[in-house]
Amino acid sequence: MIKRHILIIEDDIELTRLLKAFLGKHFTVSTCSQAHRAKAMLQEQEFDLILCDVNLPGKSGFELVSEVRNSFSKPILFMTARTDLASQLSGFELGAEDYLIKPIDPEILLAKINVFLSLKRHKSEKKTRYSCHNLEIDPSSKAVTLDGEALELTSAEFKLLEALVNHFGSVVSRDWLYQNHLGKEYDGMCRIMDGRASRLRKKLKLIDTNWDIGRQWGEGYYLEFSGTEQS
Repeated sequence: MIKRHILIIEDDIELTRLLKAFLGKHFTVSTCSQAHRAKAMLQEQEFDLILCDVNLPGKSGFELVSEVRNSFSKPILFMTARTDLASQLSGFELGAEDYLIKPIDPEILLAKINVFLSLKRHKSEKKTRYSCHNLEIDPSSKAVTLDGEALELTSAEFKLLEALVNHFGSVVSRDWLYQNHLGKEYDGMCRIMDGRASRLRKKLKLIDTNWDIGRQWGEGYYLEFSGTEQS
């Protein structure tokens, strides 16, 4: 079985060594310490997940992710010593799947990575392209078209849209989304999913105003279409 390929972008040499030794038991691990090198590696190789520090020399992890997020649709996890709320929100605004605070137990880190790589799913199960009104989704390539126009989404936004489409006409609970998309329990205060829903709503409406993402107070989100089906 081919191992998943992870890119660790971290300038702490000792931490990088420890992470590579531990995660290397489960994945193929490549490392680099600077953003410009990471960009080159992303063009040269295929990776399944990025684990990125924020405080990198030269260009920050935030700047790097803002530059590659549209072209790299797979999971990105920030791992940093920055604990302030503004930095955490910035990380999620850039489309990161999680924002991990150093130091983190390696077993917890592994568990998080496994959640986002969905290693427990049966990869032999093939998902086919499907549609909902004028919205078409291809899970294999994570391509989305709306009214014939490509909809550019981050991997986090794609997962949210897919969940909403799969439950079209009903509410997807916030608790379920936090557990399955963020790998943690909803604490009643976090607004990460609200932000994702808001960004996804704006992208949908830029192409077709008939689409909207509703929010049921205390429950979760639902996708709605106010137009008429074209024959």
